[in-house]
Amino acid sequence: MTGTTLNDAYLEWTEHRFYGYRGCAPDVDNPRRAAGNPELSLDAWLGEDRDGAEPRNVREAREEAAKEVCLNCPVMVECDRYANSLTRDGKLVEPTGIRGGRTALERHRLLVKARRGEPVPVPVPAPDRQLDTVQKRAILAALAVCWEPVEVMVRAEMPDVRTANWQRSALVRLLGLPKTATRMQVLEAARARGRLEGIQVVADDGTVPAIPPATEDVLMEVRGQMLLWPSKRAEVASGAGDGRGGRGRGRGVRARSIRRSFRAVPGQTDLVVVQPAGPLAEVLDLFAGEPLGAAA
Repeated sequence: MTGTTLNDAYLEWTEHRFYGYRGCAPDVDNPRRAAGNPELSLDAWLGEDRDGAEPRNVREAREEAAKEVCLNCPVMVECDRYANSLTRDGKLVEPTGIRGGRTALERHRLLVKARRGEPVPVPVPAPDRQLDTVQKRAILAALAVCWEPVEVMVRAEMPDVRTANWQRSALVRLLGLPKTATRMQVLEAARARGRLEGIQVVADDGTVPAIPPATEDVLMEVRGQMLLWPSKRAEVASGAGDGRGGRGRGRGVRARSIRRSFRAVPGQTDLVVVQPAGPLAEVLDLFAGEPLGAAA
């Protein structure tokens, strides 16, 4: 199929910087639903029901809904490459289910074509249709006037920064631009397609990336202290950082925020331990120990 080994294809997919933002990942607020479409169950990517309990029209609707999420996924191509990799005995590593925007039947047909020497196409998204979603229009309108992750999240009315960044990544791919595209390049491509009519663009210096380098929690000042807050729109909009210390009514702290990395706060490394004035408190030996030799 390709010169890439199975292990390489797997690592390229799972170690991708946006693997955590894949559409078929569990939703942060409902693990049984998909992050790319909270109304869709994770079972939508499963293979065909061999017992016949699922009607054909229901199965086809489920598969089409799952494909829609795949077409909007930032790791779709890597997932497709891995799913079409072969094991040592020449079989597909993922023989069932929907992977990379293809069903199992479509992957098996591609395998037959590859063995015959026929070209295997790469799945191509449907940019025009995908760009017309409510989420994409909101993200594009927000990105036209600001670019900081939290600001874009609030303006686009996304539930958290993670979702807003995921939508920004999908927008870049749907416009046919590389992942290294700048914000201005994205806006220029969107304007060329007539997606910014009536929207005034606030220009930057041309170096602002369209996709933020990483999703970080927000460092806010609360009652004179710098604290890490989950990047939730409800918490930012509620004034959690205005000194009142009130947490917003978000949908809960996502699991990733619990495992956050420590951040350096200015002045932290200059902390000086001050010794108390006067002598230290006396240490009392409450339990007199006997010599080890005597105890033996």
